[in-house]
Amino acid sequence: MQIAAVTSTREVLSLDGIWRFALAVEELAEPLAWIKPLPQRRARDIPVPASYNDIFIEKEIHDHVGWALYQQEVRVPRGWQQERYFVRLDAATHEARVFINDHLATTHVGGYTPFEVEITAYVRAGEKFCLTDAVNNELTNETIPPGKIEVSSLNAKRRQTYNHDFFNYAGLSRSVWLYSVPPSYIEDVTLVTGVNGTTGTIQYGAKTNGEIGSSRINVVVRDEEGHVITEAEGLKRCVTVNIRASSGTLTDEYTVLAGIRTVEVRGNQFLINSKPFYFTGFGMHEDHLVRGKGHDAVSMVYDFELLAWTGASSFRTSHYPYAEEVMDFADRHGIVVIDETAAVGLNLAMVSGILELTKELDPSSRPVTFANESSSTYETDQIADLVDFLCLNRYYGWYRETGDLKTAEVLFEEELCYLSLLRSMAPIR
Repeated sequence: MQIAAVTSTREVLSLDGIWRFALAVEELAEPLAWIKPLPQRRARDIPVPASYNDIFIEKEIHDHVGWALYQQEVRVPRGWQQERYFVRLDAATHEARVFINDHLATTHVGGYTPFEVEITAYVRAGEKFCLTDAVNNELTNETIPPGKIEVSSLNAKRRQTYNHDFFNYAGLSRSVWLYSVPPSYIEDVTLVTGVNGTTGTIQYGAKTNGEIGSSRINVVVRDEEGHVITEAEGLKRCVTVNIRASSGTLTDEYTVLAGIRTVEVRGNQFLINSKPFYFTGFGMHEDHLVRGKGHDAVSMVYDFELLAWTGASSFRTSHYPYAEEVMDFADRHGIVVIDETAAVGLNLAMVSGILELTKELDPSSRPVTFANESSSTYETDQIADLVDFLCLNRYYGWYRETGDLKTAEVLFEEELCYLSLLRSMAPIR
């Protein structure tokens, strides 16, 4: 899926800002009530992007389990009369229903992944419409992260229990966009990068929304200064794909930023562009005071400054897909990212879809894990010898032998020695 980006043929409006918000309780509990303007006595102002849990002082909002409603009045620019236009949500935790006026335009499951819906058929250019985003934070054994709903036998109150160790922040935690594309447009771009000696290589594919007839698809690669890259020049990083009619008229244009690299495991070494790489860094979270998992550039840059201060060369995306802005920022600053399978425990129902989505969202070559905190130990593990590399998520001295660092060191060394023998010199992170 493409990000919402301004190009010579596309326009983007940010819908971030102050929205109206209400919990879907009492008279708002039924979906038929969601397509109407939120009642004044229920609705309040809320910033987007941000998780809603810590913004208000009421405990019932912080601990809410179920649907919540976001609503905003939006106008489609008059100049988009000949265009097609989409609403894109970068994240809605964890299930979403999007209404354009009284139309259910789309649904989505997956709280940390973007989705979009074309609204051209619902609204004319120049008109206003009511955008309602209903979000549901309920967790089950197949959601990311997993959990379970318990219902009290005394008062029928619903309570969310966790199968993980971090708070279940909810809401519109990333940006919302309204953007336009031409009637004939580039729907998707696929890049496969490599390195041959000192030359970076790119294999590309472009998908359009329909037949383009005699039009041509062109691809240009530029460096960060905007210079066109030839076969003998550097390894970065701007790939522009465009459609031009036979007359030469530009129909659509889209740009993808991508590092050009190879990732390889050879013996007990992890290689990037055929050079050994040593992992230092962290498993992170996107949590911040007040905004919860709400993405913002200030916190992102501060986190990366802390990574640089500690000498980190990498981080792991524990335990969900991170904001695309974070992944792009890491790419630009040379920080290696391990794309963790967005699950805690072994959840086979999600594995194939997560791996495919990771490839679609991430144009860079990054290692991808397929299980996390699977409750195995080095004595019981059955597959350690089948994967390219292992990431240890043990935290000796914290989760185990808490505060007893001497014992923690002994046990950690014991596990490393056992896994090194089992893995026959393959790398362990």
